[in-house]
Amino acid sequence: MQGRAMATTTKPPLKKAPTVKPPVKRVAKPRQPRKKQRTGGVPKRFWVGLAVLVGIALLVFYVEYFVVKPKPVWPEGHTIYGIDVSHYQKDIEWVKVREHEITFAFVKATEGISLRDKKFEQNWAGAAEAGIIRGAYHFYLPYLDPEKQAKNFTSKVQLQSGDLPPVLDVEVRGRKPIDKFRKDLKVWLDHVENAYGTKPIIYTGYSFYKDYLQGHFDSYPLWIAHYDVPKLNLERSNTRKLSFWQHTDKGFIGGIDATVDCNVFYGSMRDLKSLCIP
Repeated sequence: MQGRAMATTTKPPLKKAPTVKPPVKRVAKPRQPRKKQRTGGVPKRFWVGLAVLVGIALLVFYVEYFVVKPKPVWPEGHTIYGIDVSHYQKDIEWVKVREHEITFAFVKATEGISLRDKKFEQNWAGAAEAGIIRGAYHFYLPYLDPEKQAKNFTSKVQLQSGDLPPVLDVEVRGRKPIDKFRKDLKVWLDHVENAYGTKPIIYTGYSFYKDYLQGHFDSYPLWIAHYDVPKLNLERSNTRKLSFWQHTDKGFIGGIDATVDCNVFYGSMRDLKSLCIP
């Protein structure tokens, strides 16, 4: 008899336990010591500001004492030199001005019906103390009453013997008809002439004179502004009393820390003095 083969039981292979890696220890980085905040002391911006101020002071010193300022170029054929000033020139060293061949000076006194130049009294006294022949001028505004403007001038300006005649500075026409404009100018001129006993000087630009005044006010001493030309295109005559020419508004004069209007007189020193109030 055949026997049955005996069934054999096979055990499954044993699973290997997973390998567990040991935890990696993190090494803490050493802390950097904190910078100590400065206490007290002077902030950096203070030193920067101080350096800027020192730099400006050195620049001013250099310009004042080492930079040669340009001298005014006076037109040929003239020997009597002058300037005209207002508060725009700030504080003026009049003695230094006199040392730079300046013989006469016109000083702004008033404008319109109430304004007075804030440097008038200072400039008026300073020019006289320096031995400079002085004159005062009024800036005319055509839309305001001419008689009130004249009174504004005469109430503030005390002219003396040896001063130049009063000046009417007219540069703006406004919207009035030309005949009315000229009549108003005559009102101002007559009032001021009666107050001081001398004919005022009329100041204006070359083109303005040609367009509006020529032939109407030539009996008055004329002061004409005309720049960037070698010669004024007007001549003195028996009917035109041309007295002054303002040839530049960009002059440099010692004693004045700003540009200034420069003028020449048509005539000699004797002629200039004869024009002054007796």
